[in-house]
Amino acid sequence: MDNHVKTDGVLAFTTPAASPAQSRIAVLDILRGIALIGMFMVHFNMYEATPAGVEPGRVAAFVEQFIGLFIEERFWGLFGMLFGIGFAVQLTRAEARGEPFVGRYLRRLAALAAFGFIAEGVFGYNVLVGYALWGVPLLIVRKWPVKALVVLLVLCASSRQLYMVGQVAAASRHPGGVAQYFATEDASWETFKATRDSFHAAEQSPSWRTVVAARVKFMPKFHRQWSVFPNLSFVLFLMGLIAWKLGLFTHPEKHKRLIASLAVAGAAMWAMSNWLMPIGGPPSQWPPTHDPVLNTTLAIARGSGFALVRSQWLAWTYIGIVLLLVAHNRAWLQRLSSFGVAGRMALTNYLMQVVLLDVLFTPHGFGLKVPALLVFPAAIALFAAQVAMSRWWLSRFRLGPLEWIWRSATYWKWQPLRIERRSVRPSFAIGLGD
Repeated sequence: MDNHVKTDGVLAFTTPAASPAQSRIAVLDILRGIALIGMFMVHFNMYEATPAGVEPGRVAAFVEQFIGLFIEERFWGLFGMLFGIGFAVQLTRAEARGEPFVGRYLRRLAALAAFGFIAEGVFGYNVLVGYALWGVPLLIVRKWPVKALVVLLVLCASSRQLYMVGQVAAASRHPGGVAQYFATEDASWETFKATRDSFHAAEQSPSWRTVVAARVKFMPKFHRQWSVFPNLSFVLFLMGLIAWKLGLFTHPEKHKRLIASLAVAGAAMWAMSNWLMPIGGPPSQWPPTHDPVLNTTLAIARGSGFALVRSQWLAWTYIGIVLLLVAHNRAWLQRLSSFGVAGRMALTNYLMQVVLLDVLFTPHGFGLKVPALLVFPAAIALFAAQVAMSRWWLSRFRLGPLEWIWRSATYWKWQPLRIERRSVRPSFAIGLGD
């Protein structure tokens, strides 16, 4: 029996027990699974055995450099884009069914914030709360055309830099105003850094109660950093929303050239960010001007292209490779299905991982360390175990355990969980000749 079915114009990979309404977009689950294993590598490297302040050995240095170049921010960026795509999928399906969306989506974010509070306040991982907070503005722009979303994306990505230029321009009207502005910014940063360093020191306590109290106390301070500017997560959400509206995930075979262009551009910006920035050499070599606004603008443009040139955009290269493989041959959906199985339970697997790491590797847990040589094998082994567990679970249940709670909170109604298998009754025919 073919396990590829057409739903809403999208080729979806479904389990035999799934109904058409519950069909999932296979390539999204595959990308979620790939993002999961990347984050596992990042997190295992956080607990690598080299003591603080000690020069790492060759293996540890290689692992650190490899993860820093190819994985760390890139796979976090991949998760953010997938959240924006997920929002677009939910919106599209709700509109197709003529169902209300806003209230349901806000309940979904509230439930995600609850999961995020546990992940951050108890176990020290802060991604989910930020997703819940910055997922709200997506409602405002959900019906904007692509061109308007692209303009908003550029403005949001450069918002901190544009704000700085504006503040310098305002301060330059007063004698000594520019120097005072930068002094205030430096003092604010030093204050936050001291708070953050104090928090990290508290996390080294062997007392679980002390650590949890410090984490809960630090949460508002961490998220307050983004109270003025759009968080990078929101920029990634916009990228995912735009990609969905362009049809890159529904019909990748129709957009091969655009997907390839984005993949090449992502790799080029990653290379520029790592090896060509700041453009033109360090600021000390730039010709000075008497205009502080122009100086600030040039420094930002040369240093990061107004934050539009980021190494994180390598995530588009990874996404593009997967999309092009699927567009070339749909058999890749099956070949990469192990990633998809884990991706279907991404929330459960992510939270399971952060709990496991915090319990095993922190001073208030068992205090274990991972030898540098085992960072990649350990991450792959954990991911393989989660693939096996996810496969076992999904053969019996429609959703992962936390996904089921999340979906029930979203719909404000307990959702069916167990897969109901039809019982086949044997029939006996008695013929006259028997």
